[in-house]
Amino acid sequence: MQNPYFTDFYHGWIIEVAQTNGRFSSTCYSPSRERFSDDNAHASDFQAVSAAKRRINLYLAYHALSSFFRELYELDQLSFEEWRSLQQSLTKTKAAS
Repeated sequence: MQNPYFTDFYHGWIIEVAQTNGRFSSTCYSPSRERFSDDNAHASDFQAVSAAKRRINLYLAYHALSSFFRELYELDQLSFEEWRSLQQSLTKTKAAS
């Protein structure tokens, strides 16, 4: 990689990759400017971008499922306890990733 820094795009997100001391890290920005960084240092820019894409996919899946569960609850397809239990399991999974 010639530049110590480059940008990629994925599902409307911006992925910025920076090189520091021969290692690569990424920062992701959503269309609404939410931001999260990958705290891991990767051996290549490709690995940093791949890790960022996985994080984006997990983020999108979490929010899609959360919205779906909320919709089911609002349509009386889930009880409050069912909704809360599903939401808590999502939150635990999100924290573990």
